[in-house]
Amino acid sequence: MKRLFSLILAISLMTPLFAQDDNAQAKALIRDGRCADAIAPLQKVSKAKFKTHAGAQASVMLTECYLREHKRDEAMQLASRFLEYHVGSEYRERMELAHAIVMVESGAVYEGVEAMLRILAYTKNPAAKSRTKEVAIQTLAASLMNADQLQALLEKYPVDKDVVGWMQLQIGRESQNARRYKAARYWYKKVVNGKVAENLSRTAEKGLESLEGQGAGMPTILVLAPLSGDFAEFGVAAIQGVLLAQEQSGFAKKVNVRIADTRADAAQALMRTQQAVNQDSIIAVIGPIMSAPAATVAAWLGSNFQNIPMLTPTATDDGIAKMGPNIFQVNITMDNLAQSIADFAAKCLDIREYAILSPLGDYGSAMTTSFTRAVERRGGKIVAFRNYEEGRPDYKTEFDLLRDVRFKQDNRRRNIARGASDLDAVSPKERKFYMNDSTFNIPGIFIPATNPADAGAMVSQVAFNRFSGVLLGTSGWYGRELLIRGKRLVDSSFFSVPALDMNGNSAEYEKFAKAFQERWGTEPGEDKVSGLSFDAANIVFTTLARKPESLTNALNNADLFKGVYGDIKFKRGANVNTKIVTVQKGKFETMNGCKIPSVESAKEDKSKDAGKK
Repeated sequence: MKRLFSLILAISLMTPLFAQDDNAQAKALIRDGRCADAIAPLQKVSKAKFKTHAGAQASVMLTECYLREHKRDEAMQLASRFLEYHVGSEYRERMELAHAIVMVESGAVYEGVEAMLRILAYTKNPAAKSRTKEVAIQTLAASLMNADQLQALLEKYPVDKDVVGWMQLQIGRESQNARRYKAARYWYKKVVNGKVAENLSRTAEKGLESLEGQGAGMPTILVLAPLSGDFAEFGVAAIQGVLLAQEQSGFAKKVNVRIADTRADAAQALMRTQQAVNQDSIIAVIGPIMSAPAATVAAWLGSNFQNIPMLTPTATDDGIAKMGPNIFQVNITMDNLAQSIADFAAKCLDIREYAILSPLGDYGSAMTTSFTRAVERRGGKIVAFRNYEEGRPDYKTEFDLLRDVRFKQDNRRRNIARGASDLDAVSPKERKFYMNDSTFNIPGIFIPATNPADAGAMVSQVAFNRFSGVLLGTSGWYGRELLIRGKRLVDSSFFSVPALDMNGNSAEYEKFAKAFQERWGTEPGEDKVSGLSFDAANIVFTTLARKPESLTNALNNADLFKGVYGDIKFKRGANVNTKIVTVQKGKFETMNGCKIPSVESAKEDKSKDAGKK
């Protein structure tokens, strides 16, 4: 038994020595340029002693030999296992570099270079840093990435002045190849002024010399959209709409489209815009698509570059277009929708008193503010107001409070008519009678519901709680659910919508939808981001085709533009082309001025019948 234990101990002590012998043998073979012959002994150690120091050393050398022998799959598999297991190994940086090289050779160039730059950012090992820097520069010099990828890496990892210089040089070259000469000059000058290696600086100077007499180069349209984060889906739809418009316009080879990821963040959007304006010959900006980034970019462009028009396809916050003569909102703002229904109610229905039932939230608050302001400007008055929470089955409490407000107003008027000295005097019996049994009339009842189902539900609540008056709303009402939930109670209601074909059945929409499906393999989304972005780009391209002296002035002086969903008409930069929709006999009808379509048609039919008799 003692002899057996001694034999086991001897074997356990000898095994690392055998591993070291195999590693030493492999090193000698590698030094002699015989990497293929070193694979077998290294495989033996890597497999048998993977967890040990010797096994880790063998695994790294084996991976490097796999790379030299073009065995990428084997190299990738071993490197992945090593990096997952050997978290604190002294050979980790070496294996990470090997793994990065495999990624580059497999086609994942951006990811591979990013991994190299990450090593440079953290390593304290001079040998690892020197080797990684050498491979990173060789990869960058091979021109395997586009300018956008290079700039993204530059922003993430400004790790070494020579590596940064090479990225800047390559961005300059890519820009020059794309005839973006202003951008190319910008990046070549960055290299020259960057205190980089002398040969790198000389190369950049030659690049600058080659641009003499070239001017600014190809004009560029900047597209700002969220391509990462929670709103990336909308950003992709916006880009698809813009690129489709460019392809159809004939400007595919005449105008460069520069795409920038805003991440739906105002600061990011502004930084991307400033970078683009400094680097490229920007002639127009399309986006941002979210209101907060759009307002931030509009404020900067409107103050500093009024020759560069900005068209935001979808932002609806009021006031963005007011930030400069070069700022345009393709989508209808909430303020214009509220003004439109207030204008109709005052001019066509002669309503002067209104109640507002506003849903809690940003949309209800914004609509309420805009509607109140519009009503007061037209000589009207908001006589009652209540907030409510959408989605609840019953609103008796809210309507009881509304009844109480209206009762006090009506009671004072009755006392004025009677000549009473105390205008608030009322008997308990009279109050009880009116509160419990009377139908209270308020000429106009404005309900800015956010969706058709809730609008229909609130219409039912108005009738159930014994209020009468003309029901008014905005674009949140437009949908089949309004007719289903509101039934006949929504007849003779009115609401404002953008002057767009909300059902998507116009000839313009059909043409766009077919082209979009053919180009991208999917239908345009119901959110209309792709369609409105197509419209914004199409407005720019059709205006450019007329070769105006000033693009900003041409957009401001245009009568209207044909859009995917309907005509677009700018007034001080905002699209003011709204329409009023009513419900008559359970159907949506578009108003033509103050004339109610179905009523007028019925009268005309009766006149024709009478003539025949």
